[in-house]
Amino acid sequence: MKSLTQIPLFRSVSPEKIEHIFEELSIKEKHFKKGDILAMQDEPCNRLIILATGSVKAEMTDASGKIIKVEDISAPSPLAILFLFGTESKFPVEITAIEDISAYIIPKQSIIKMLGMDETILKNYLDISADFASRLSKKLHFLSFKTIRQKLSMYLLELSQKSGNNTVELNRTKTALAEYFGVSRQSLERELTNMQNDGLIMSQKKRILIRDKNRLMQLVQFS
Repeated sequence: MKSLTQIPLFRSVSPEKIEHIFEELSIKEKHFKKGDILAMQDEPCNRLIILATGSVKAEMTDASGKIIKVEDISAPSPLAILFLFGTESKFPVEITAIEDISAYIIPKQSIIKMLGMDETILKNYLDISADFASRLSKKLHFLSFKTIRQKLSMYLLELSQKSGNNTVELNRTKTALAEYFGVSRQSLERELTNMQNDGLIMSQKKRILIRDKNRLMQLVQFS
């Protein structure tokens, strides 16, 4: 039970309280193998999946059949928490285990009962949902960009904001970053070179110096 207090949904809730809730609602831990699908895109979102150990990938198939990598999610995290309620609650992505994982699968009705059993859990649920909505808004803004330069500009500006300076370290490999952008690695490398030639950045492997932040900001402004 002590390990469950590390899960954001149960933050500041005593192990004894969590144990009582889990016994009352008959919640059990389940295990999945690498490659197992935890949820299919567009299937009814009738349960909350709380990732306890390991990591999963979230992918979306668009109308043309192209698979788009949305993100990797590591424990401890709830999955698709914002989509559990609503008149048309569906999983927006396919969730696949990247490695062997463990998770708690809690039916929607049990979540409703749980939220009524403890105010702290209710507040945590609302806080997590609000934070997720904020990240989703930023993600939609990011996906609206049509060029690799715009996507790179937004990505570098976010890293700069977190680090507090204009020299940033890429937190993904260039292969993973290209996959995240939905482009080839060659196209990504080419655009990094073009941005360097245009005086926007100076790139050296995973370290990048932002030379003209104002021009990067102009690239990512809403039109």
